[in-house]
Amino acid sequence: MNELRMILKKEFIHILRDRITLLLVLAMPVALVLLFGFTISTDIHNAKVAVLDYSKDTHSQRLLQKMFSSNYFQIVSYPNTEAEIDFQFKENNIKLALIIPQNFEEQLEKEHVVTLQVINDVSDLNVASILNNYVRAVVRDFQDEYNSERSDEGDVNIVTKMQYNPNMESVYMFVPGIITLIMILVTALMSSITLAREKETGTMRMLFITPVKKIYIIIGKVIPYMIISFFSTIVIIIISVFVFKMPLNGSIFFLLLLCIIFMLTSASFGMLISAVSTTQLDAMMITMMGLFLPTVLLSGFLFPLNSMPMIFQLIANVFPAKWFILAIKDVMIKGSGLSDVWAYLLVLLGMAVVFISISLKMLDKRN
Repeated sequence: MNELRMILKKEFIHILRDRITLLLVLAMPVALVLLFGFTISTDIHNAKVAVLDYSKDTHSQRLLQKMFSSNYFQIVSYPNTEAEIDFQFKENNIKLALIIPQNFEEQLEKEHVVTLQVINDVSDLNVASILNNYVRAVVRDFQDEYNSERSDEGDVNIVTKMQYNPNMESVYMFVPGIITLIMILVTALMSSITLAREKETGTMRMLFITPVKKIYIIIGKVIPYMIISFFSTIVIIIISVFVFKMPLNGSIFFLLLLCIIFMLTSASFGMLISAVSTTQLDAMMITMMGLFLPTVLLSGFLFPLNSMPMIFQLIANVFPAKWFILAIKDVMIKGSGLSDVWAYLLVLLGMAVVFISISLKMLDKRN
């Protein structure tokens, strides 16, 4: 029994000395509960909507008031033409557009039937389906209220146009996310583990005293995994396009450039993780908790960001996956070019510069 007590004492001393692992073990349950509790939700609030009202009569205003008073929608623009709606969809300014026909009130009162057109951005299938249900609920509420005031019942129909994804293929949503996860797993995870292993075994200290510049040592460690990740990404794109019929409406060369920039950002994130890690296990746990899970939950890949509390929406901006998924969807599905996604690329490059600078300083101090 005394031997067991000594072993237990030894293990507790070891755990208490390894502060990073102890912090991760204690913080992980809390972080998981908060992340899953607040991010896994199918509710959407304040989705940005454009309204093209050709009628502008009393009934159309009542309908819009119902939409505006709900917490589902936020009417952000009143375009004058459908071309303006298309432009706003491409710029990601709106998620849904409502077109009210001319003589809306007259058709409803005299013909007792009128048709509204709803345009959904179905590049994100989950969000589009939820918003489409919300619109139908608001219109049905308007119709019931209208019919309760009259003896002759009116019928408000909805014609839905599926922008960018007319067949509502789920592959449009999953492929960008899968590409993102593969890059993070291969580039960030392997880079962080490799550099942490060099620190753990002491070889990093020996490399830093050689005449080779530190940046060359780090790049030499990271580039092989970037190359592997790049070829894996090409294979995924080929399978997605030719097997699952994922569209590739933008430039293939620009898409590959975008992937390279994201790989650089992921690798720099891996460097930062290795800089704060003391062992390979620490690097693996931090990567999974600090990068992989946020990529799944806070990137808009599976769950809409609009449904999350504002604090999590702000935190999502820190992770490169959100910006990459926005950019790759625009390029592949909407056919966007550099002029459309330059802001996302600038954010990714800025993150890479910041992460690399911090990592080099921290590695230099520790070694």
